Amino acid sequence: MANEIGKVVIVGGGIIGCSIAYHLTEMGIPCTLVERVSIACAASGHAGGFLARNWSDHGPTGPLSRESFDLHKKYGAMFDSDYRAVDTLEVMVKEDSKRTKSSPNVPDWVDKSVIGHTDVLGDLTNTAQVHPKKLSKCFIEAAQKKGCEVIIDQVVGVEFSTEDKTFIKAVKLQNKGTLPCDKLVLAMGPWTNVANQWFSHKLPTIGACRAHHIVITPSEPVSAHALFVNYRSKDGNDNPEVYPRPDGTVYICGRTDYEPLPEHAGLVEPNSESLNFLHRVGANISSTLEGSKLETGHACYLPLPENNVPAIGLIPNYHGKLYIAAGHSCWGILNAPATGKNLAELIVHGNSAIDLSPFDPAKFI
Repeated sequence: MANEIGKVVIVGGGIIGCSIAYHLTEMGIPCTLVERVSIACAASGHAGGFLARNWSDHGPTGPLSRESFDLHKKYGAMFDSDYRAVDTLEVMVKEDSKRTKSSPNVPDWVDKSVIGHTDVLGDLTNTAQVHPKKLSKCFIEAAQKKGCEVIIDQVVGVEFSTEDKTFIKAVKLQNKGTLPCDKLVLAMGPWTNVANQWFSHKLPTIGACRAHHIVITPSEPVSAHALFVNYRSKDGNDNPEVYPRPDGTVYICGRTDYEPLPEHAGLVEPNSESLNFLHRVGANISSTLEGSKLETGHACYLPLPENNVPAIGLIPNYHGKLYIAAGHSCWGILNAPATGKNLAELIVHGNSAIDLSPFDPAKFI
């Protein structure tokens, strides 16, 4: 089978690329993954890792999300990825106000500024979390044990047959020459548009928005409740999210903007005011989070597809040699396992367990 498929090259070392590499090698197909900076250096290294089984049931990603949620549970038992089931709540908070109403749903550590009612969004059966960077590294390390090669270098172009400028022969690297390939997979997230300069036919357009996060260590452990917050302040309304983690830290994210995408993930910089706001959110939700030690604060860019649907599958016009998996927006961590599994099946068998037609790249070109 490996001889029939030939050399598979994946461009992009985020969780999507690492998942594709893992699932290909599980099927006996060795591959090479090329990443410019480092594994999980962009959103996959900075995302919160929240997982919801059925929140996408109303749309085309529903089957993908359900399979992926179940795969996360499976891989959580196999890998050291900080996977666990969580309860999930929506709470309303008015900055600097006193708590006006208690609720049996609210955990004890949420003891400040909560107003109005709370909604239960999920429970231990249908919401969970994972540490995205840890899972990405687990995927790629398992893939390497079965024949995947990882190259840290910049792809600068694609080499085509001299007779046919749509017949891919190799990728060109900045420092390490050319890398022959028979199948090329683009898993470049918000940097997908860079690859347009390599091809004569247009690729699906992937936009980007910048999201911020902080990681804090509270004065004492807090329970496994993910919070989606309707946060009201003098500056208006925001919707930050709060995820306690198994290691005792708490991840808080929010404050998106449209700062232009930098050349590569290593150049991403956060807005300091946004980080300060997120720290303030924690202090206004919980006395346990107030005064917590700030471990890190950063930003990442979410890959935004034109039609709110990721592009997953074979790109036309390139003799069945070019594939893409990009544009998963804020659900890239959730959908990475099933994306990798089904795209690997498509590459190897020509079809997949889940119908990928809603994500057909031809629809976005």
